[in-house]
Amino acid sequence: GDIIQKARMGKGLSLAELMVVVLILLPALLATVLVFIRCLELIELSKNTSLALWEVKNRINTIEATDFSDVSATFHQSTFQSANLTGRGVCYVETVQADLLRVTVSFSWTQKNRIIGEDTDLDGVIDAGEDINGNGFLDSSAKLVTLIYDM
Repeated sequence: GDIIQKARMGKGLSLAELMVVVLILLPALLATVLVFIRCLELIELSKNTSLALWEVKNRINTIEATDFSDVSATFHQSTFQSANLTGRGVCYVETVQADLLRVTVSFSWTQKNRIIGEDTDLDGVIDAGEDINGNGFLDSSAKLVTLIYDM
């Protein structure tokens, strides 16, 4: 009330009132800047996850275009890299039945000072401490699993 009345009457704010306004607005402004910076980081993570999934899907397309009898020998535990990301992908091929394969492809990459995925040294090989969940695969947020059937 008093501040609005003073403004209408043409009187200025006292130094104490101005300090109170600054103390209220400054943390809000700083919080807004921090949220903006975090949003920029999340945008980059989203972009890189999309690029990694694109690489994984391309690898699956390559595997699906390969003759069924050659898939296991050619792609099991094979690695690949991306022109768009600093990282490495790895493929796993498991025989479910004589005419059915389960193919798992994942991609780990560096994002700023972090590694996204379990492959902490980006070599495509499970080393000590990398397979955190113990499933025998190098998992990542960019991972796809598909079944390939021999027709």
